Amino acid sequence: MKLIFKLLVLSFGLLVCISCNDSRIVQPPIEQTRPAFVQLLTPVDSSFAYDKSLPITMVFDEPMDVETFPGNFHLWKDEAKTSEVLGVFSSDGNNVIFTPDSELEDAHQYYTELTARVRDINGNGIDKDTLFVSGSEFFTSGRYSKLRSPEYFVTTGSEDMLLKTYINSGLLTSDTVASIDGFGRQLEIASTFDGSKLIMSDYNSANSGIYIVNPETYQIEKKLTENPTSNTVVKKSAEIVVSKEKAYVVNQSSKVISVVDLLSETITEDIAVPGTPKGLAISPDYLKLYVGSALDNNVWVINRTTCTLENTITLDSLNQVIRLAVSADGKYLIVRDLKESKLLFIDVQTETLVNVMRLSYEAKSGNNNDLAVYGNYVFVSSESGVLSKIDVASQTIVAELVHTNIQGIDIYPDGELMVATLREIPAKLAFIIPETMKIIRIVELGEIAPWDVAIRQNQ
Repeated sequence: MKLIFKLLVLSFGLLVCISCNDSRIVQPPIEQTRPAFVQLLTPVDSSFAYDKSLPITMVFDEPMDVETFPGNFHLWKDEAKTSEVLGVFSSDGNNVIFTPDSELEDAHQYYTELTARVRDINGNGIDKDTLFVSGSEFFTSGRYSKLRSPEYFVTTGSEDMLLKTYINSGLLTSDTVASIDGFGRQLEIASTFDGSKLIMSDYNSANSGIYIVNPETYQIEKKLTENPTSNTVVKKSAEIVVSKEKAYVVNQSSKVISVVDLLSETITEDIAVPGTPKGLAISPDYLKLYVGSALDNNVWVINRTTCTLENTITLDSLNQVIRLAVSADGKYLIVRDLKESKLLFIDVQTETLVNVMRLSYEAKSGNNNDLAVYGNYVFVSSESGVLSKIDVASQTIVAELVHTNIQGIDIYPDGELMVATLREIPAKLAFIIPETMKIIRIVELGEIAPWDVAIRQNQ
């Protein structure tokens, strides 16, 4: 009996020892490597025309806990970080995907922000000296990119070339796309309504011409040097406006407006004016052309249907015309004075002067000025380094952008974006939101003298 008792005690002691030894076994440690943020996969920083229907994807070097991202990843609608876009997070391997609750706005600048408080699936945080890990910004798609990738063509004031700014891997870049033999010192450019052709003019006394360029191949399809019917020679061609079927080009030395048929790509008519033309505008209904005088204070009114001179408006307050535009509502003809910093507003119905508006900067005599119209506003560029936004109804300046020598400007028909050539070294192309007058992108063009810019229309 005593033997049995001793055996039971011994067995119990062995069990206790075994139990004690098990508790001392070292368990494999949970992985403690800190995760690293690799990149914002989509959109890349400074993306342009990013598809607003796509989510935002972040890449890490290991799987992350998506539950730690709310409050630590932000998508802001404004640079001041006062309005946030909410959404849901999901994971795909090492990727964390943020899908907004609602579709992003057209043609809008967004800002992202990621902090180090996010953790991997093992609870490890990002090793950073500060809580901020990464931030980026991008510009969403809109009507300007609905049918094709947006393209912007820049002419030069002294080089025989045409430049194109376009999207490459989500970012804007610029290249030379065409060589123009015999080019003069000024070249203006306009896109046809459907974006199938570019029309360019050459302000050259010796070898002037009107160029028709194919924007798909970047090749010059034709150089028009004369009207085959009248034998009127193209010499010092300048400003251009387009309608659906025609392009109208100022032909200074010949003192005519050359009418180019866009289908046949030939000059079909010459609209004679009483003096040297400078500046050209077309009414929103395409029924009238307005032509300025390069030498005096006259503006000529042309019936576009009959291609005949209807009236001459003489303006005592005007020195010489440099640019013309018609307000979007068709009520006012707006005239930019060559020698003074002022705009003249003419009532289109009565063809009489209603106001002379002074601009906020000193004039510099020369051609480095442009006008662009959208909605209730006219935008005026200047080599003085000021881009003015003017309310047409009140004829007052409502906003200004001060940057540098602003040369040519163009604006999308729906006002989503404006582009402007910056005549500096190196030359640049600026992308501006007309509503806020904020520059959102600047693309370097190189050591050139940029002149005019045309948006390839994306109707």
